[in-house]
Amino acid sequence: MKKSIIAIAVSSAALASVSVHAAEGSTVDVYGNIQYAYTDTDDGSEFADNGSTFGFKGETLINDDLTAFFKYELEADADEKNGDVSVGLDQAFVGLKGGFGKVQVGTFDSIYNNAIQDSVDQFENLGFTSNPLTTEGDTIAYFSPSMNGFEVQLSAQVKGDAEEAETVEINETDFTIEDGTAVTAVIKYSTDALTLAVGYDGLDNVDVDINGTYGLSVGYQATSNLNLTAKFESTDDLQDTVGLAARYGYGAGDLYASVQSISPETGDDFNEYGAGVTYSLASNVYVYGEVGSFENASNSDTDTQTAVGVYYGF
Repeated sequence: MKKSIIAIAVSSAALASVSVHAAEGSTVDVYGNIQYAYTDTDDGSEFADNGSTFGFKGETLINDDLTAFFKYELEADADEKNGDVSVGLDQAFVGLKGGFGKVQVGTFDSIYNNAIQDSVDQFENLGFTSNPLTTEGDTIAYFSPSMNGFEVQLSAQVKGDAEEAETVEINETDFTIEDGTAVTAVIKYSTDALTLAVGYDGLDNVDVDINGTYGLSVGYQATSNLNLTAKFESTDDLQDTVGLAARYGYGAGDLYASVQSISPETGDDFNEYGAGVTYSLASNVYVYGEVGSFENASNSDTDTQTAVGVYYGF
């Protein structure tokens, strides 16, 4: 399930995370969230967990110029009791940061997804169709400091030939991840009101002839509480995607809407629409409602989806 957009923006202090001094110069924070949603789609209605997580994060001051950090986050369905709860890894990484920027290694969100796709796919529960990206895990990444508004991010997923074969689904088709290195790059530029991001994901260790996904995202802060975003993505020999989004902070929460048009290499173009609203009960507690319309790429059916949910962070 998608992670909460608001949760990403709220600081650990606002979430009232528990901080423990593990050693001199070191801290460990315990944090997490509980998320529930009631959804209704063409497949039926369901009360479900919407991505509840529990984790630890911390850092150690090595010297005045260098700090080590880590994060270990798990997720498990919390909507019903059963005797065998499946717990999965969401993120786990360790790294170093300083004046040079930061380097981290492990499992974490795609830098391309964060910079390009999430700018339009901004929903708590609904999910837009995405162009394919390299899978998460076995990754090392570098994040540069901001230099006159510019920031560079680079990552490489390294798969050795001793690893077991992994299967990933791309556009409803299963492909095998091969040994090799898949490179992703993002360049960002920010001014007071304008944010530009260009991204590329080589998909270099997928066992099919896909020549990579590249995209552009442009965000404009029209007013202090209104943000507008446009994006374009293309995956060679697969599909092109164009999206628009708006988000308005009305004081007690956000109003937001997105639209996306997908042009596959084979088949007809199709469109996706979505809108939602959040209402904050406290800095770490909010409720939301969303509605979306999703055309089908293979026929004329349209799936109207609705969701109402709650988020509690700690």
